[in-house]
Amino acid sequence: MKSALPNPQELISRIPEPFQSDLYTLTQTIQNAGGSAYIVGGSVRDLVLGKIPKEFDLAVSLIPEHVQKIFKRVVPTGIKHGTVTVLLEDRTYELTTFRKDEDYKDGRRPESVSFGVTLSEDLRRRDFTMNALALDLLGETLVDEHGGLEDIRAKIIRTIGNPVHRFQEDGLRPVRAIRFVSSLGFHIHPDTANAIQTCRPVTAKVSTERIHDEFLKMLTCLEPSASLTYLKNYKILELFHSTPMYPDPDHVWDLRISFLSLLPTEPDRIRLAYFLRMAFGSFSAYAEWKKFFKELRFSNKRTKEAQFLCSKFGEILEHSETLQKENGTELRHTIRKILLSPVCQFIGKEQTWEFCEELGKLWEVWVGSPPAWLEVARAEWRATPPLLLTDLQINGNDILSEFPQTPPQRLGPLLQACLQFVLEFPEQNERESLIHKIRDSQI
Repeated sequence: MKSALPNPQELISRIPEPFQSDLYTLTQTIQNAGGSAYIVGGSVRDLVLGKIPKEFDLAVSLIPEHVQKIFKRVVPTGIKHGTVTVLLEDRTYELTTFRKDEDYKDGRRPESVSFGVTLSEDLRRRDFTMNALALDLLGETLVDEHGGLEDIRAKIIRTIGNPVHRFQEDGLRPVRAIRFVSSLGFHIHPDTANAIQTCRPVTAKVSTERIHDEFLKMLTCLEPSASLTYLKNYKILELFHSTPMYPDPDHVWDLRISFLSLLPTEPDRIRLAYFLRMAFGSFSAYAEWKKFFKELRFSNKRTKEAQFLCSKFGEILEHSETLQKENGTELRHTIRKILLSPVCQFIGKEQTWEFCEELGKLWEVWVGSPPAWLEVARAEWRATPPLLLTDLQINGNDILSEFPQTPPQRLGPLLQACLQFVLEFPEQNERESLIHKIRDSQI
C-alpha cells in the first residue's frame, strides 16, 4: 500500500524567505498571464527530505518568449531548450517551459525539443523518480506520477522507465546517479546500476568539464567513499584519464577511502591530496598525478596545491621515526628542514601554517593518531626562524663583495647552502658567521 503524500502546505512552509515570497511572485505572475507553474526537480526532493534546497527551478506552461515579456529582468540562458533565467533583486530562478525531448544523438542533449506539452509529459522526460516531483504553490498540491516519494522513503535511485534508454539519452546521468549515492545517502536500484556499466560508451561522450565538476561534488560530500567506490568499480574516471588507477587491493581501498570523510571539505585540496594517494598507490606518483589533473581539466592552482600536499605528506611519513621523538634539537631541525621551510617556499609565509595544519590532519587520518610534532612545529613557527633566502643576513652582493672572483652561477647554490645551514643552526644567521663558513668552504 502506498503511504500518504506529504502535506504540501508543510513542504511549502519549509521554503525559507526571501525564496518563498519570490516563488509566490513568479507563480502568480505566470498564472495571471494564463499559464501554470510548478517547483520541480531536486528542490522538491530536498524539501521532502527536510533539507533546504540551494536553488529552486520552475517548470511553466508558457513558452520562453511569453515568459520574457511578463518579467522585467530575464536572461535567455537556454532558450533553445526552453529555459530562461528570471532575476529578482540579486536572486536568480530558472524557468523552463514544459517540454518533450526528441531524439538524442550525442549522448548528452536532445536534437530538438517540443513545447506545448503537459506537465505529465514534462515529468516523464526527467532522469530519476526522486527528481520527477512537482509542487504547485498556489494550488498547494504535490504531483508524483512515477513513485518518486516511495523511492525517496526507501532511499533508492531509480530511473524513470528503462534505465539503459535513459542513460543512452544522456551519458552524464549515470555519473549523477553515482554522485547522489553520497550526497543523499541513497543506493542505486540494481537495474539502474547494471545500466551504468552497459552505457559506459555513452558516458565517455560527456565533456570532461562536466565529469570534473561531478567528481569534485562527490569528493566534497560529507561521506564521499560510496560514490568514489562506484567510480572505481565502474571505471568511470578511466574513460577520461589514460593512466592505470587503483593499484591497492580492494580491502585496502575500502578501508582507507572510508577515512576520507574525516578530512575537511574545504579547502578541497586536502581531500584531493588523499585521493591521489588512493587512486595511484603512492605519495610520489608525480607523472600520473600531472596527467590526471591535466586530462580532468583541473586548474593549475588546484593541481599544484594538491600535488604539493600529497608529496610533502609522503616525505613527512619517511621521517616519521624522527617526528615521533620527544622535543629535541633533531626534531626541531627536521621540522624546519622538511616542513616549515619547504611549505614557506611553496606558498609564502601568509599561508604556511594553514598548509602545516592540513598536513597534520592528513597525518591524523592516515596514521591514526594526533601529530604530536605539530605542536613543536607551531612553537618553531612562532619563533620565526629563517626559512627563506630573503631571511638570510647575507645576499649575493655580500658574497661578491667578499669573494669578487665568485662566478655568478655559483651565487644561488651558495645561498641555498647558507639556508640549509641556518635551518639547522638558526642562531648562526649572521653575516659574519655565514661569510666565515663560505670562506672556510664549510658550506
